[in-house]
Formats: sequence, structure tokens, C-alpha cells
Amino acid sequence: MSNFYNDEELAQLGFKSVGRNNKISKKTSFYNTSRIELGNDVRIDDFCVISACAEGFVKIGNRVHIAAHCFIEAPAGVTLEDFSGLAARCTIYGGSDDYGGEYLTNPCVPLEFRKCTNKHVHIKKHAVIGTGSTILFGVTIGAGSAVGSMAFVTKSIPDSAIAIGIPAKVVKKRSAKLFELEEQLLKKQ
Repeated sequence: MSNFYNDEELAQLGFKSVGRNNKISKKTSFYNTSRIELGNDVRIDDFCVISACAEGFVKIGNRVHIAAHCFIEAPAGVTLEDFSGLAARCTIYGGSDDYGGEYLTNPCVPLEFRKCTNKHVHIKKHAVIGTGSTILFGVTIGAGSAVGSMAFVTKSIPDSAIAIGIPAKVVKKRSAKLFELEEQLLKKQ
């Protein structure tokens, strides 16, 4: 018995769309699959939780890897473009309650008593997120960028940058050679 869903099993889960040659762990929890798109050659490891929420969406491009124990909450949408990836224990929060005390908090309370801020999160092509990092709502991680382990990302990161820390700050440029390597890979197919 395989630990990964086969094509037929994936089709039965009700995704908006599913590509080919995917390795999706049967230990992954998906919520609102009709709002989730999976590209080709996607790998999602054990114990991930991916929630498109009632009004959001999750779009996962081609050759995206989501390592074990990642959490994606997408009330306003999360996009992971081609060749992007999340290392183990990364979290993406597409929204937050207001914790100032003027409103009630948590999803067990009707929305009329809460104040939520929900914004799209965009992980662009070839962006990678290091182990244990957290990405907050409204953030874009630029194409070819890397976020170091345990970073807390509250603001967008530009293209081809390396960012680390709490809060995450850009410390240097990242090589763009990976875009050339992508072209070589795609020519071989």
C-alpha cells in the first residue's frame, strides 16, 4: 500500500484541478478542496494542513515541494508558483483576528463579532522558504528569493534576495543562475 495518493484517489478528493505525476501524502489534511489547484510534479509530505478557507483559494504550481508539518491558511488566497518550496514546519497565515480587545477572536465566533484582516500571500517562482519560517498575510516573496530558517516575514521580499531574521530583513542578493538551470531542465523534457 502506497503512502501517496494515486491519480484516481486524488481525483476523488474534489480538487479544482490536479496535474500529473504528483506525490501527495495520504497524511495531508486538505480543507475546501474545490478551491485548491495542484500543478504537475507536486510533492506534499506528511502532516501538512492546507486550507483554502470558505472564500479563499490555494494555487500550487509545477514542481512545488511542501515539506512535512507545513500549514497553509488561505482566506484571501495563497499562490505558490512553479519551482517554489516550503521546508519543514513552515506556516503561511493569510489572515488574522484583531487581538486588541475590541472584538472577539477565533473561528468559533460569528464574523459579526470579529474583525479579521485577510490578504493574499504570493510565493513567486523559484522562491524557497527555510525550515520553521512564518509568512504573514499580504506578503509576496519575490521570484528567486530565499527566506532563511526560522524567519518571521511581515513585509514583502523583493526578487532574487536572501532574507533572514525576526522580523525578516534582506541581507544580500541571491544568484539568478537557477533561472538558467530551469531552462536547461525544461529543454530536456
